[in-house]
Amino acid sequence: MSRLGMPRGGCNRGMALVLVLAALVFLAALSLQLMQSVNRQTDAAFGLARQLRLDALLLGGQELARAALLMDQSKNQFDSFFDVWNRLDETRIQALAGGDSKLTVRIADLSGRLQVNALGKTADERPPEAGAADRAQAEAQARARYRKVWRRFLASGRFAIQPEEIDPLLDALADWVDRDQTERPLGAEDGWYQAQEPPYAPRNAPIRSEEELLLVRGMSRALLYGDAEHEGIAAYITVLGDDAMLNPNTAPEAVLLALLPEMRMDNVRNIGAFRSDPENLAALADPGWLALVPGLPADLGGDMPLFTVKSRFFAVQVLAWQGRFRRLGSGLIERRDQGAPVLRHWQID
Repeated sequence: MSRLGMPRGGCNRGMALVLVLAALVFLAALSLQLMQSVNRQTDAAFGLARQLRLDALLLGGQELARAALLMDQSKNQFDSFFDVWNRLDETRIQALAGGDSKLTVRIADLSGRLQVNALGKTADERPPEAGAADRAQAEAQARARYRKVWRRFLASGRFAIQPEEIDPLLDALADWVDRDQTERPLGAEDGWYQAQEPPYAPRNAPIRSEEELLLVRGMSRALLYGDAEHEGIAAYITVLGDDAMLNPNTAPEAVLLALLPEMRMDNVRNIGAFRSDPENLAALADPGWLALVPGLPADLGGDMPLFTVKSRFFAVQVLAWQGRFRRLGSGLIERRDQGAPVLRHWQID
């Protein structure tokens, strides 16, 4: 018997019971932790499987967009909202998704938007050849008209920019994308950017992305993407292309409104009504159809930019989702005269 009067056997049995209970608690906790780990891994595997399926749908939607653009090119040599790329069959697209997955594909023509990189290109960048001087003069005049369209666009009151800020911004954009270090009268070159904190250098080459515009002196996030009181210009501009040409068949209203100093919203509505009327489809094959729109000036020269009806650059947005899982793919596509359309940019969010 122990000094406390308790039999040693009873003490040992009590200790054994405590150890057994402790072991059971440990095993229960370990089992719970293991079950939670298995559940997390199962959820992760399930989520990964869903994500892989949705990513496959995004790639399928991307290929569908490229096929639609190629098919359209084989049918006609001009682009309008009547084309197959703008009228994709949503029922058939959904059938491709299958099961409880959802898929949408949207294509937008960027050739109706204003080109940022056209602001800095000059006529003397091409090799000299016969008749080059006359062509250079004509191109210089066309680019001067194009800048005027940009100025009227920015001065419309839709955007977060003051009138006195417009020309400095246009000069800064031109300086950013041109090849030299010669600063325009109201522009900015390396000296200004090196004085910032932290310092950085202008690209002196075409802008590659929308976000890069925020590096240009005078470009604000409110101007690019809008704020509580203003639209953003991002929906009306493009970083693809530099030929200073514009497709009136697909240009948005804000761009149409800037084509001429005399342009008013009733003119823009008349343009929209004309190009959306199926009976006028054949006329859209030539930009001269603008002269047929009631109310527009008889002489459409002057401040008008150069027009084209054959679009080259397009934006594609593909959305795939299943239950709480969602994936969004955004891309830029270039359609050339020969061969399949080329994917210039693709990102998944």
